[in-house]
Amino acid sequence: MPAPDSMSANNAQSTERLATLVARLSADDLSRSLGGSWTVGFALAHLAFWDARQVAALQRMARGEAFPAEDLATNAALEVIATAFNPDMIGQAAVSAARQLDAVIETLTAEQVDVLTGAGKSYAIDRAPHREEHIQQIEEALS
Repeated sequence: MPAPDSMSANNAQSTERLATLVARLSADDLSRSLGGSWTVGFALAHLAFWDARQVAALQRMARGEAFPAEDLATNAALEVIATAFNPDMIGQAAVSAARQLDAVIETLTAEQVDVLTGAGKSYAIDRAPHREEHIQQIEEALS
């Protein structure tokens, strides 16, 4: 396994924590505010987007293309369109994207992992911190 074992284990653990959280959310929970313009549903859309984005970026890299730069306006743009997402499906989309990304990360070579970490892009493969940040944020809002 080219990704460090601890990273893979942490990613898998955060994915399962996310799945457990999503399984218990009600429609009312999804509309609960997290502050600012964010709701629980939006946080899940955010997680789904960023994990799906990393899948696409890593697939480009695997084809020999450069790892794409991120656009700092993405979250603001996502806020505008997120209300169009089906709230009944967004949690499952977040879990699905997380599982897909975890699987893609497992296919990376040691050289690809080194390139990412050397370029300061370890966030693309070390996904647990990002997921855990939003899982904690949601759990605090629900308690």
